[in-house]
Amino acid sequence: MSIPIVLDKSTFQGLNYEDIIELHKYYIVNVTPLLVSEILGDLAKEEKEGRKAPKDQVTDLAKKMFPYNAYVNMNYKVLVEKSLTGEFTTADNRPFLSAQKSINTPTKKGMTFVETEEELSIKRWKRGEFDTTDEIIADVWRTESKDDDVVITFKSKFDHLKDIKIRDHKPSNKEKFLSLKERLKERLYIEIEPVDILNLTMDYFEINPDFRKTIESRWKDGSYPDLRSMASYAMYCYEVVCLYYIGINNSLCGERLTNLLDLEYLFYAPFARVFSTNDKFLKNLFFAVEPSDTFFLTLPELKEDFKKFKALNKEREVFNEPPNKDSETYRIWDSVFDMELTRRLKPSEAEIKRKEVELEEIINIAHTGKEGKFEGESDFMVKEMFMSPDDPCPCKSGKPFKDCHLAQARNRAK
Repeated sequence: MSIPIVLDKSTFQGLNYEDIIELHKYYIVNVTPLLVSEILGDLAKEEKEGRKAPKDQVTDLAKKMFPYNAYVNMNYKVLVEKSLTGEFTTADNRPFLSAQKSINTPTKKGMTFVETEEELSIKRWKRGEFDTTDEIIADVWRTESKDDDVVITFKSKFDHLKDIKIRDHKPSNKEKFLSLKERLKERLYIEIEPVDILNLTMDYFEINPDFRKTIESRWKDGSYPDLRSMASYAMYCYEVVCLYYIGINNSLCGERLTNLLDLEYLFYAPFARVFSTNDKFLKNLFFAVEPSDTFFLTLPELKEDFKKFKALNKEREVFNEPPNKDSETYRIWDSVFDMELTRRLKPSEAEIKRKEVELEEIINIAHTGKEGKFEGESDFMVKEMFMSPDDPCPCKSGKPFKDCHLAQARNRAK
């Protein structure tokens, strides 16, 4: 068992290598495309005397991205569009990936996934290998992250929200944001015609013009009571950017371009059960946005949890649950899994053997089964990953793969 978590760069950088090992024991790490871009962006930093070279900095960060229990989420731009067209309905607090193929057999149906371009790039960066394309992308990223005109352009897109102001002075930014959110909902879903809000959303996210008529028709056919029912994820993302604009307009947020970039992390919060940042701006906005069924953890809370876990596990045992009940991680696990009930329902040896046989069947089907579309939930999902011998072993022992289960994996592959 694990719980999906989204980390922004402030949390990711603040966790050392040993922390990252603990993280992967108890969480499924949903790596956002934004985090990958921000890491590569460091490649374009100026070299400074007494500091590591930019390439070495990127290599060090890439080495903290393990291939097991981690996934790179599909880009939010694609998902916003699919939400509006009806191809994507709900995030379900888990990573959303792009399948290589669907498999439909008489006994099982499922999907297979291969490494994404981001994952392949991370593998190269771990080895200190960077190509010309990496350098160009890094330069573009660093240039765009300093372009103040982007903020001016952003603010120009929200004339319909300019008059939403705080009427009374409440004691905290969090409460002010919540008050403004109620006014925002009234404006978006009561005061302005839905088709106009739909077009504003499509304009902001630059939806493909070829899809716009289809999207408008979805709304106009009367099948949905409101826009959130029709395209919940797209409207969630639009509420995020609207709240940020209102925050700027009420002096609750700064206008730094980095804030506008960091907003994207919140677009991925619905694809996790936990969201973590050490950024005060993102923290305030997270509690205003309130992603459904998503917990919040700060960097210090995570580090304190991992410190407690390591203190109890000097022999590098593999635990099936967080070993310290006095931790935020355990409290989240208990809330999600009901740990007392989970322990009572612990599978028998016979059930474990049956599951192992079923796993072998699934792996075989993933390689040999015929492609075919299906409806409803899949019976299995198989994700291919290629590990370096120096990566931590997926058994969660914390040992390098080469010193743990690599030999066994090679024998099984023969």
